[in-house]
Parts: sequence; C-alpha cells; structure tokens
Amino acid sequence: MSKIGVLACARALSQAPGMSLAAVGLGRRWLRAALPGLLALLPLTLAAAQPVIDMHLHAWPYGADGPPDHPKNLEVMTRTLAALDEHNVVLAATSGPQAFLERWHREAPLRLLLGPVLPCEGGVNPNWFRYQCYANGAEFPDLVWLRTQYENGTYQLMGEIYTQYAGMAYDDPRMLPYYELAEELGIPVAFHTHSAPPLTASRCCPNFRIALGDPMSLEEILVRYPRLKVLVMHANPLVYPLVLDLMAQFPKLYVELSPFDRILARERFHQLLKAFQQRRLIRRVTFGTDGGDHGRAIEAYRSADFLSTAELDGILCRNAARFLDRPHVCDTVKVSDTK
Repeated sequence: MSKIGVLACARALSQAPGMSLAAVGLGRRWLRAALPGLLALLPLTLAAAQPVIDMHLHAWPYGADGPPDHPKNLEVMTRTLAALDEHNVVLAATSGPQAFLERWHREAPLRLLLGPVLPCEGGVNPNWFRYQCYANGAEFPDLVWLRTQYENGTYQLMGEIYTQYAGMAYDDPRMLPYYELAEELGIPVAFHTHSAPPLTASRCCPNFRIALGDPMSLEEILVRYPRLKVLVMHANPLVYPLVLDLMAQFPKLYVELSPFDRILARERFHQLLKAFQQRRLIRRVTFGTDGGDHGRAIEAYRSADFLSTAELDGILCRNAARFLDRPHVCDTVKVSDTK
C-alpha cells in the first residue's frame, strides 16, 4: 500500500457510519501515532512483493560428492528453493548435470528453467562441483536428443557454457552445432566469462585459462549467428570495458553481473552499474546470483540510488523477462510449485 493508500484508509475510518465522536478522535490519534511506523514498513513490503528473475542458478553437488539424493545435496536443494520463495524469485535459470536438473525440477517445476552444461571433460562438468553431465556419460550431448529436450519443453536454455574451464575457445568447431541449434530454436545461450576462483587451474581444472574468458572472444559467434540470444555471465566492464561496445553492436546480447554484487565493495559495484547506465545499456542488465545469497545480491541493486524505479525493476525482473520472451512473468504476485 502506498502512502496515499494509508492516508485514504485513515480518512475512510474517520468517516465510517456509526462512529462516535470519541471513537473518531481516538482513531485519529492512533493513526497519527502509528502512521510513521506504517510508512516506514512500506519499502519492506514493496521489496517483498517485487518479482525477481535469477538468471544464474546451479543445481550442483554443492553439499557432497555424490548424486542428487545424497542427504547433504538434498539439504542444499531445499535451502536454495526456500530462498527463491523467500525473495519472490518467479523464475530461475538453472544449469547443471542432467540428474541434478531432473531432481530439482521435480520440486520446483514452475519456477526453474533448465539448461545443460557443456562441454564435459571425461563426461563430467569441468568445474569445482563435478558430476556426470549426461546419463550416457558423453562429453557433449547428442544433438538429436538435445533437440528433443527443447522441443518437448524439458530444457529451455543452453549453458552455462564452460568452454573456458575446458581450455576451449568459445568458437571451437565442436561447439558450433550447438549454437546453430540454439539459434534455430530460439534458445538463449549463457556463457561463462571473465575468470574463476583463485588457483582454479592448479586445484580444480588444469585446462582453465583466464585468456579464454574474454567476452570479446564471443564476437565471431555473434556475427556468425546473428539471431542467437546470448547471456554474458560475470560481465564486468571495469575489467573488460569492450563488453559495452559488444552490447552496442549486438542487441540480442544481455549480461548478468554475479558475483560482483556481493564480492565488490558497494561503491565499486555501483561504478560497475553506472558504466552500463551511462552507455544506455541498463535495459540489458539482468539479475543473477550464481548460487550466492539472494538478499545480499538484491540489496546491492536496491542501494543504488542513481537507478530509477523502472531501471531497478528492469534489472530485477523485466529485462530478463524480455530476454526470455516471457513478457507477463513479472506481473506474477507469487509462484507456487505445489504439485
């Protein structure tokens, strides 16, 4: 309820039929005393009602090495889905191994949009949370099978694309048939860019190379597949300023900014946001958490007082809705996954 709404309720109460003069006076005194507190709650109420789309979520073996039904992995799943509900996340773009995607989707079929990870070195996703990517143990999903998953609605996205972790260029010939399929079917493709946690090459993924995460390396793909919808994950114009020029050249390219909303000092993160705003590209910035704390991430945007209400609403929901071609999802008050 807005401030005007609160005041209107007060006026209606004072004019209600049958109200004695004493009661009216008491009611008015109570409202005058309570009004500052009621108005102070409005931002919290509005924040809770704000629909959010998380464009970067994972269904991983976060809890323990093992299958989706390992007790610790189930605990992580339950906690993550509860956070989506708490923060009114109406859609979450979720990538991971096939078995994890299937298990998580059973719990939240209306909220999760699924995307397979690829490539998979030795049949396992090449990052810190390893598990067999596909039921058949393949490094790349069979194209006929993958087409079927998109056409029957099982999958809605492609990626996170982990070529950087596997030591491959984005335009490696082995990847091109997948981009072609995505362009044909109108499937958004999400690319891991930038860097990774410290010591990734020595402690996790020996083929990982920072040089392979430069967003400018996507240019050839964007030229070759002009209708391809691309999401650049971990976009950071403070490190890769040419990502702004890439966005200016290719209007189907959107970005998400995790984990910088959480790991950068607030002033520094706001500088990052302003870089998009100053280039008039803020309408293609989307919200993502990469599995981090939703509350902290959302607050990083809410505290950016230079954003207009429309810009903030766009980042938290409507920009992603446009990218996903789901124009009405941000009008949702609450999602229920009750089956």
